[in-house]
Amino acid sequence: MSWSSQNQSSQINVGDDVYGSDGDKVGTVAEVQSGYIVVEKGFFFPTDYYIPTSAVASASGGQVYLNTTKDAALNSGWDVVPDVQAPTVTSGATATMTGEEEIRVPVMEEELTATVREQEAGAVRIEKDVVTEQRTLDVPVTEERVRVERRVVDRPVSAADADAFEETVIDVPLRTETVDVQKQARVAEEVVVSKEAVQRTEQVTDTVRKEEVFVDEDAVDASMVDDRETGATPTI
Repeated sequence: MSWSSQNQSSQINVGDDVYGSDGDKVGTVAEVQSGYIVVEKGFFFPTDYYIPTSAVASASGGQVYLNTTKDAALNSGWDVVPDVQAPTVTSGATATMTGEEEIRVPVMEEELTATVREQEAGAVRIEKDVVTEQRTLDVPVTEERVRVERRVVDRPVSAADADAFEETVIDVPLRTETVDVQKQARVAEEVVVSKEAVQRTEQVTDTVRKEEVFVDEDAVDASMVDDRETGATPTI
């Protein structure tokens, strides 16, 4: 329901409770002017608020309802006495009226950033096993053998042959070499394990939000709309 500023002011009285469109109480009416109402500061408010009557949706039975939420009303720049009638601000938007009668609507957007953090990606396990293999070495050894040679001799018996015609046993010792095997541990190879940091590029994708401004020119007289923009084109 659309009310005129005069009808709104006539149905609002000092002491009425002011509520936002979300049902949260904004405060109590301390003063009623032709273009705005003064909501006195309470325990939670740092100052009084001068809410334009154009932001009033309904007023009856000591209760005044705004067409914007409580948070939007407290952040709409209504903590100073307005020079002109303030425009209606819908829920979720914050508009600021400057001294040159300009309305500045902040347009927000989100920026996507990324950070990196370390985490364990796995492990490399190195194991040593003991295996057995057969090896053969060729080792030269020396041994003594008996060689018997018979020679024909024809000479008289001499004094050196004193033991002639006696039974004699002669032992001839023979020598040989035995191979003893020893084992000695030696370092035959080294396995060097090292780590290196390799940089790669990974793409991350997420959704971000941004605000777009929609200007409804059908809601006002087209002759009162100035399409001049500073670096931006409105979304129609």
